[in-house]
Amino acid sequence: MLSADSITFGFRRDRPVLREVSLAVSPGRVTALVGPNGSGKTTLLRLLAGLLSPLGGGVRLEGRPVAAWIPAERARRLAYVPQRSGVAFGYSVIDVTRFGLVEAGRGESGSAERALERVGLIDRAHEPFGHLSIGQQQRASLARALAQIRVGSGPAVLLADEPVSAMDPRHAVASLGLIRGLAEPGRETDRHVGVLVVLHDLSLAARFADDAVLLDESGRIAHVGPVGDVLEPARLESVFGIGFARVEAAETPPAIVPLGRAGPEPDRRLPGP
Repeated sequence: MLSADSITFGFRRDRPVLREVSLAVSPGRVTALVGPNGSGKTTLLRLLAGLLSPLGGGVRLEGRPVAAWIPAERARRLAYVPQRSGVAFGYSVIDVTRFGLVEAGRGESGSAERALERVGLIDRAHEPFGHLSIGQQQRASLARALAQIRVGSGPAVLLADEPVSAMDPRHAVASLGLIRGLAEPGRETDRHVGVLVVLHDLSLAARFADDAVLLDESGRIAHVGPVGDVLEPARLESVFGIGFARVEAAETPPAIVPLGRAGPEPDRRLPGP
C-alpha cells in the first residue's frame, strides 16, 4: 500500500542521509524500523509521509506518488506520529487529538474522546497540551492518530517515530499493544492498517513487530525481513558495533540484550606492583 522505491535523500546533495532505500508497508503487518542514531530513520518516515521529497527514487501510496494526493485525501489513508508533537498555542489535549480529524476533512462525534480513553488520558482532555509530561504528550499524539485512522474506510497506514521513547514501561507496552491492534482488523478498527514504527528498544520490536528493517550508519538497508531474522545478534552486531544476545524463556516475550563491545572484552585488571 505504501512503498519506497530506491529513494535517496540528503539535506545537502553531497552528503546523503539515505541511499537507495526500498521497502513496503503492508496492511495487517507491523514493521519495526531500527538502526543507529543518524542512520536516517526519522528522515525516512518524513519522506514516506510526504513531508520531504526524495532526491532520487519515489514514494507511492496506493500506487500513486504520495505528493500527488491532496492533503485531506492523504490524511484519510496515512497518519503520522512524530517524535515530539509541540504546539504553538495553548491548545487543550482534546484539541490536539482532534487535529487528525481536521486534517482528514471529516469528523465523528466522540471519536477523539474514545481515543483519549484508549490511551488513558480522558481525565486530562481539557488541560493544556503543554502541561503534560513528554510521555503523556506521546500518548496524546497516539490518540490523535487512532482517532484519525478510525474515521476513514479502506486500507490505511500508520507511521510512528519513536512513539514510546519517553513512556514508562507500563504505558510503553500498552501503547504498542494499541498499535499492534491496528494491524488486526476488529481490535482497534475495522480498517486494514499497515504500521511502520521506529523503535530503539529492540526487545519491544521483537515482541510487537512482524517484520523489521535495519538501517546502517550510511543510510542503507542492512537487513530486511521477518523480525526474528533481522534482530539476530550477529546482524545487530555488524551494524551497531557491539555484541547482543537473544534471551528466550517459556511463556515470555524474547529479549534482545546489548552485551557491550564486539569481540573479546579488554583486560580491565589493574596492573600489579
